[in-house]
Amino acid sequence: MKSRQYLTFVLCVGVLWAASSLAIAEVTVVEGEIGPGALYGFYVPDNWNGDVVFFAHGLVDPNSPIQLNPHGSMKDPLLEMGYAFALSSYSENGYAVKRGAQQTHQLRGLFKSHFGTPRRSYLMGISLGGGVVIPLVETYPAQYDGALTLCGINGGTVHQMNRIFDFRVLFDYFYPDVLPGEPLSLPEGTDFWTEIMPLGFYALTMPATAMELFGVDQLELEIINPAAELGTAMIYNLYGYTAWALDFPDRVNGHSFFDNLTTEYTGSLDDAALNTTVERFGPASPKAKNYMRHHFQPTGELEIPLVTLHNARDPLVPISHEVIYADLVAEAGASGMLLQRTSQTFGHCAFTEDEWLGAFIDLVNWVETGVKPSP
Repeated sequence: MKSRQYLTFVLCVGVLWAASSLAIAEVTVVEGEIGPGALYGFYVPDNWNGDVVFFAHGLVDPNSPIQLNPHGSMKDPLLEMGYAFALSSYSENGYAVKRGAQQTHQLRGLFKSHFGTPRRSYLMGISLGGGVVIPLVETYPAQYDGALTLCGINGGTVHQMNRIFDFRVLFDYFYPDVLPGEPLSLPEGTDFWTEIMPLGFYALTMPATAMELFGVDQLELEIINPAAELGTAMIYNLYGYTAWALDFPDRVNGHSFFDNLTTEYTGSLDDAALNTTVERFGPASPKAKNYMRHHFQPTGELEIPLVTLHNARDPLVPISHEVIYADLVAEAGASGMLLQRTSQTFGHCAFTEDEWLGAFIDLVNWVETGVKPSP
């Protein structure tokens, strides 16, 4: 069970860094429950510098219980530097951007009641947590000083939804009758570990087919080293798809939410056959569109510094999210508040500690000096 929980953490959150071995100062820990079932944790070192990082976690399997994961590989280096660290479990798993934003924002008042008003408040979100942080940054700029997103779904729900369900319909085309259920939903209680992941291993026994699958342009992924990257791409995508398919249909009350009626898939060995045969869905219903617009569609309206970091070849959350968000920020006339960085590597949130911690330090310097760092 422990090994499964660890793998869940790696897959859902995408944290691939080694655990920190820093000698951390004494830490005051306050953990509890707030709201309808959301757990929270505050971690304040004895050498607290007065600043706090409010952390938003990534996707968690909808079948998993609500648990508080302190994210030591990120928390510990920040504590060592004197920052307080605060996070919520959210009261639900799956695509929890709505509850995540609400319950991460609630942490501010609760933290203040325990430790007083912090000098500065920073937001940090990873993967799905980008969809938590971006709405908070755009809605409450006076209540936070700066933000950092790592491999975030910054371009919004519709873009990530299309990416996830394009993968399913394409998987079905290349591997017909392998995955259970319907493309837009899975039977309740479907277990990724015992029912879906073995099917991914089966698909990998046909590596040429898997390479053609990921070569379709709509999946936005270039696999350079198949031996090292193909399995990771397959398992990440099957995990992300499973979590969405178990969770998202209920969020839109069963309404149609995916539309590939006019999508012209390209990049396969026979695009004509692919487009003739691939299963089509749509149009998305107005109610589903409304839900996705609210949870969430970014506006690009930035008033405080935001730093983003993304892997160039992210197999699950494509870097095109950053392009979409940069365009929205430019349209809003706020490009001076956005700094985007790219790690020229393969993986989902596969950053070194130097990369993500360096991005955070540059954010802090930007906030404190008013001078925007170099890209």
